[in-house]
Amino acid sequence: MTNTKIEALRSAAAQKAHVTAERVDKALERMIKPGQIISFQSVATTANVSTAYLYKQSDLRNRIETLRNQQKQKPKQSQPPASENSKSVIISTLREENKKLRAEIEGLRRINEGLTGRIYQLKGAEELVERLKVSYAELKQQFDEYQQQAQPNTTLTVNHLKVASLDKKRTERLNITEQVKQLLEPLGIQLNSTLTKTIKSVSESTVLDAVVTCINFSLR
Repeated sequence: MTNTKIEALRSAAAQKAHVTAERVDKALERMIKPGQIISFQSVATTANVSTAYLYKQSDLRNRIETLRNQQKQKPKQSQPPASENSKSVIISTLREENKKLRAEIEGLRRINEGLTGRIYQLKGAEELVERLKVSYAELKQQFDEYQQQAQPNTTLTVNHLKVASLDKKRTERLNITEQVKQLLEPLGIQLNSTLTKTIKSVSESTVLDAVVTCINFSLR
Protein backbone atom coordinates (compact mmCIF):
# COMPACT_ATOMS: atom_id res chain seq x y z
CA MET A 1 0.00 0.00 0.00
CA THR A 2 1.43 3.36 -0.97
CA ASN A 3 2.09 6.14 1.46
CA THR A 4 -0.64 8.22 -0.13
CA LYS A 5 -3.33 5.67 0.61
CA ILE A 6 -2.09 5.22 4.16
CA GLU A 7 -2.28 8.91 4.78
CA ALA A 8 -5.78 9.04 3.31
CA LEU A 9 -6.97 6.27 5.65
CA ARG A 10 -5.43 7.96 8.65
CA SER A 11 -7.07 11.24 7.73
CA ALA A 12 -10.50 9.59 7.32
CA ALA A 13 -10.17 7.81 10.68
CA ALA A 14 -9.20 11.03 12.43
CA GLN A 15 -12.09 12.87 10.81
CA LYS A 16 -14.55 10.18 11.89
CA ALA A 17 -13.21 10.23 15.45
CA HIS A 18 -13.56 14.01 15.54
CA VAL A 19 -17.16 13.92 14.30
CA THR A 20 -18.08 11.22 16.82
CA ALA A 21 -16.48 13.15 19.68
CA GLU A 22 -18.40 16.29 18.71
CA ARG A 23 -21.64 14.28 18.64
CA VAL A 24 -20.95 13.06 22.18
CA ASP A 25 -20.16 16.62 23.37
CA LYS A 26 -23.43 17.95 21.93
CA ALA A 27 -25.35 15.06 23.49
CA LEU A 28 -23.87 15.89 26.91
CA GLU A 29 -24.85 19.56 26.52
CA ARG A 30 -28.45 18.62 25.66
CA MET A 31 -28.64 16.33 28.69
CA ILE A 32 -27.07 18.77 31.18
CA LYS A 33 -29.47 21.69 30.53
CA PRO A 34 -32.75 19.93 31.49
CA GLY A 35 -30.98 17.98 34.24
CA GLN A 36 -31.19 14.52 32.66
CA ILE A 37 -29.39 11.67 34.42
CA ILE A 38 -25.85 11.24 33.13
CA SER A 39 -24.59 7.67 32.66
CA PHE A 40 -22.59 5.79 30.04
CA GLN A 41 -25.74 4.12 28.77
CA SER A 42 -27.83 7.31 28.55
CA VAL A 43 -25.01 9.22 26.83
CA ALA A 44 -24.41 6.40 24.35
CA THR A 45 -28.13 6.29 23.48
CA THR A 46 -28.40 10.08 23.06
CA ALA A 47 -25.19 10.37 20.99
CA ASN A 48 -25.91 7.20 19.01
CA VAL A 49 -22.57 5.59 19.89
CA SER A 50 -21.59 2.42 21.72
CA THR A 51 -20.71 2.31 25.40
CA ALA A 52 -17.48 0.57 24.46
CA TYR A 53 -16.47 3.64 22.46
CA LEU A 54 -17.08 5.90 25.46
CA TYR A 55 -15.01 3.69 27.76
CA LYS A 56 -12.12 3.62 25.25
CA GLN A 57 -12.00 7.40 24.95
CA SER A 58 -10.30 8.43 28.17
CA ASP A 59 -11.24 12.10 27.90
CA LEU A 60 -14.93 11.31 27.30
CA ARG A 61 -14.92 8.64 30.02
CA ASN A 62 -13.44 11.05 32.55
CA ARG A 63 -15.94 13.76 31.63
CA ILE A 64 -18.96 11.43 31.93
CA GLU A 65 -17.76 10.10 35.30
CA THR A 66 -17.23 13.65 36.59
CA LEU A 67 -20.72 14.77 35.54
CA ARG A 68 -22.28 11.63 37.00
CA ASN A 69 -20.58 12.16 40.37
CA GLN A 70 -21.64 15.82 40.42
CA GLN A 71 -25.27 14.79 39.92
CA LYS A 72 -25.06 12.31 42.80
CA GLN A 73 -23.60 14.91 45.16
CA LYS A 74 -26.00 17.70 44.11
CA PRO A 75 -28.87 18.08 46.65
CA LYS A 76 -32.38 17.70 45.38
CA GLN A 77 -34.16 20.95 44.70
CA SER A 78 -36.77 21.77 47.32
CA GLN A 79 -40.38 22.35 46.35
CA PRO A 80 -40.84 26.02 45.44
CA PRO A 81 -42.99 27.91 47.93
CA ALA A 82 -46.59 28.53 47.00
CA SER A 83 -47.23 31.85 45.32
CA GLU A 84 -49.44 34.48 46.93
CA ASN A 85 -52.05 33.93 44.23
CA SER A 86 -52.28 30.20 44.92
CA LYS A 87 -52.51 30.89 48.67
CA SER A 88 -55.41 33.27 48.08
CA VAL A 89 -57.23 30.68 45.97
CA ILE A 90 -56.82 28.01 48.67
CA ILE A 91 -58.00 30.35 51.42
CA SER A 92 -61.03 31.42 49.39
CA THR A 93 -61.96 27.79 48.68
CA LEU A 94 -61.68 26.85 52.35
CA ARG A 95 -63.84 29.81 53.36
CA GLU A 96 -66.58 28.77 50.91
CA GLU A 97 -66.51 25.20 52.19
CA ASN A 98 -66.68 26.45 55.78
CA LYS A 99 -69.65 28.67 54.89
CA LYS A 100 -71.52 25.73 53.34
CA LEU A 101 -70.85 23.54 56.38
CA ARG A 102 -72.10 26.23 58.74
CA ALA A 103 -75.32 26.57 56.72
CA GLU A 104 -75.86 22.81 56.81
CA ILE A 105 -75.25 22.69 60.57
CA GLU A 106 -77.73 25.54 61.13
CA GLY A 107 -80.37 23.74 59.07
CA LEU A 108 -79.87 20.52 61.01
CA ARG A 109 -80.05 22.43 64.30
CA ARG A 110 -83.44 23.91 63.37
CA ILE A 111 -84.77 20.52 62.32
CA ASN A 112 -83.57 19.05 65.61
CA GLU A 113 -85.32 21.78 67.60
CA GLY A 114 -88.59 21.16 65.74
CA LEU A 115 -88.40 17.42 66.31
CA THR A 116 -87.57 17.91 69.99
CA GLY A 117 -90.62 20.13 70.46
CA ARG A 118 -92.81 17.62 68.66
CA ILE A 119 -91.52 14.81 70.89
CA TYR A 120 -92.33 16.78 74.05
CA GLN A 121 -95.78 17.58 72.68
CA LEU A 122 -96.54 13.95 71.88
CA LYS A 123 -95.13 12.84 75.22
CA GLY A 124 -97.51 15.23 76.96
CA ALA A 125 -100.41 13.83 74.95
CA GLU A 126 -99.48 10.28 75.95
CA GLU A 127 -99.37 11.28 79.62
CA LEU A 128 -102.78 12.95 79.27
CA VAL A 129 -104.20 9.75 77.77
CA GLU A 130 -102.94 7.79 80.75
CA ARG A 131 -104.46 10.30 83.16
CA LEU A 132 -107.74 10.15 81.26
CA LYS A 133 -107.78 6.37 81.49
CA VAL A 134 -107.22 6.56 85.25
CA SER A 135 -109.96 9.18 85.64
CA TYR A 136 -112.34 7.06 83.61
CA ALA A 137 -111.57 4.00 85.75
CA GLU A 138 -112.16 6.00 88.94
CA LEU A 139 -115.45 7.37 87.64
CA LYS A 140 -116.60 3.92 86.63
CA GLN A 141 -115.67 2.52 90.05
CA GLN A 142 -117.59 5.30 91.82
CA PHE A 143 -120.59 4.71 89.60
CA ASP A 144 -120.51 0.97 90.32
CA GLU A 145 -120.32 1.63 94.07
CA TYR A 146 -123.24 4.04 93.82
CA GLN A 147 -125.32 1.47 91.98
CA GLN A 148 -124.58 -1.12 94.67
CA GLN A 149 -125.69 1.29 97.39
CA ALA A 150 -128.83 2.42 95.53
CA GLN A 151 -130.72 -0.89 95.96
CA PRO A 152 -134.58 -1.13 96.23
CA ASN A 153 -134.40 -0.90 100.07
CA THR A 154 -133.19 2.71 99.87
CA THR A 155 -135.46 5.45 101.13
CA LEU A 156 -135.09 7.47 97.96
CA THR A 157 -138.00 7.48 95.59
CA VAL A 158 -137.74 6.44 92.01
CA ASN A 159 -137.94 10.03 90.86
CA HIS A 160 -135.15 11.04 93.22
CA LEU A 161 -132.98 8.25 91.86
CA LYS A 162 -133.63 9.38 88.31
CA VAL A 163 -132.77 12.95 89.16
CA ALA A 164 -129.60 11.91 90.99
CA SER A 165 -128.62 9.67 88.09
CA LEU A 166 -129.17 12.44 85.56
CA ASP A 167 -127.18 14.90 87.67
CA LYS A 168 -124.30 12.42 87.96
CA LYS A 169 -124.34 11.74 84.24
CA ARG A 170 -124.31 15.45 83.49
CA THR A 171 -121.35 15.92 85.86
CA GLU A 172 -119.48 12.99 84.35
CA ARG A 173 -120.28 14.25 80.84
CA LEU A 174 -118.91 17.69 81.69
CA ASN A 175 -115.78 16.09 83.14
CA ILE A 176 -115.19 13.85 80.14
CA THR A 177 -115.75 16.77 77.74
CA GLU A 178 -113.18 18.92 79.55
CA GLN A 179 -110.69 16.05 79.63
CA VAL A 180 -111.13 15.42 75.92
CA LYS A 181 -110.61 19.12 75.27
CA GLN A 182 -107.33 19.06 77.23
CA LEU A 183 -106.25 15.95 75.38
CA LEU A 184 -106.96 17.25 71.89
CA GLU A 185 -105.41 20.71 72.33
CA PRO A 186 -101.76 19.48 71.93
CA LEU A 187 -102.83 17.88 68.64
CA GLY A 188 -104.22 21.18 67.34
CA ILE A 189 -107.85 19.97 67.46
CA GLN A 190 -110.41 22.28 69.02
CA LEU A 191 -113.85 21.29 70.26
CA ASN A 192 -116.65 22.97 68.35
CA SER A 193 -120.37 22.74 68.99
CA THR A 194 -120.85 19.80 66.64
CA LEU A 195 -117.99 17.78 68.17
CA THR A 196 -119.15 18.59 71.72
CA LYS A 197 -122.68 17.48 70.86
CA THR A 198 -121.35 14.23 69.40
CA ILE A 199 -119.29 13.53 72.55
CA LYS A 200 -122.32 14.08 74.75
CA SER A 201 -124.43 11.71 72.66
CA VAL A 202 -122.19 8.63 73.05
CA SER A 203 -120.75 6.69 75.96
CA GLU A 204 -117.52 7.58 77.75
CA SER A 205 -115.80 4.42 76.54
CA THR A 206 -116.62 5.28 72.93
CA VAL A 207 -115.22 8.81 73.37
CA LEU A 208 -112.08 7.49 75.03
CA ASP A 209 -111.47 4.89 72.31
CA ALA A 210 -111.89 7.53 69.60
CA VAL A 211 -109.44 9.93 71.26
CA VAL A 212 -106.83 7.20 71.83
CA THR A 213 -107.13 6.18 68.16
CA CYS A 214 -106.65 9.81 67.08
CA ILE A 215 -103.52 10.20 69.24
CA ASN A 216 -102.02 6.90 68.09
CA PHE A 217 -102.53 7.99 64.46
CA SER A 218 -100.69 11.29 65.10
CA LEU A 219 -97.77 9.42 66.72
CA ARG A 220 -97.03 7.42 63.56
